[in-house]
Amino acid sequence: MNLEKQIEEFLNLLSEANILFRGGVGLYLEENAHGERFQSRLQQLQLHERELDILSRFIEAHLRAQPIVPELRGDVLQLLEQLSRLQRLLAKNLEEFEAECPNIPTEMHGRFNELCHFVSMAVGTCVEAGHIFFHETEKVGEYLSKVAFYEKEADKRVLGLVKSTFSHPNLSLAEKIHIRRFVDKVDEPANKAEEIAAWLAIFFLKRAPLYPVISQ
Repeated sequence: MNLEKQIEEFLNLLSEANILFRGGVGLYLEENAHGERFQSRLQQLQLHERELDILSRFIEAHLRAQPIVPELRGDVLQLLEQLSRLQRLLAKNLEEFEAECPNIPTEMHGRFNELCHFVSMAVGTCVEAGHIFFHETEKVGEYLSKVAFYEKEADKRVLGLVKSTFSHPNLSLAEKIHIRRFVDKVDEPANKAEEIAAWLAIFFLKRAPLYPVISQ
């Protein structure tokens, strides 16, 4: 039960990190990297990253001591590692907004927020799939298809943003390239979420007879 609670806490922290990333991008657009609310959101996300790293070490140690099928233990450890990488990506990409301060025109803010919405939905659904992986494994497929849907919607917004960026009459080529880089930075967590979803799908098909996981 202690291990199960730790995993739930791990997933909850990741869910909160997703919300912090989405809010952080929005606050950057509102008040730039020096705004108090943006800085507060960034610090919260960095704190989540440290907490999640410590928690993942405890979970790994406890998992190795559990009398469960070795193949299953390996699956769970790999899943937690992939989810940890997603958390680090959220923190790193928001830190890069602070470090590089891209100049994003006001008229593009709505498109950025729309992209961030679908990225957040992809990541959030991926985390939900992580919850389901441990409790109702037979339902994992429903969530994985949703991750793919949200990731494709994010890709559509990326294309729209890239087109509007490079057709903008008041931006230099250097500014356009810089904004293009941060379009990718916002979109990157959705790509990682889709990667984790694909991984989950493969392992579900290979290991279905071994599940459900921790609670038994």
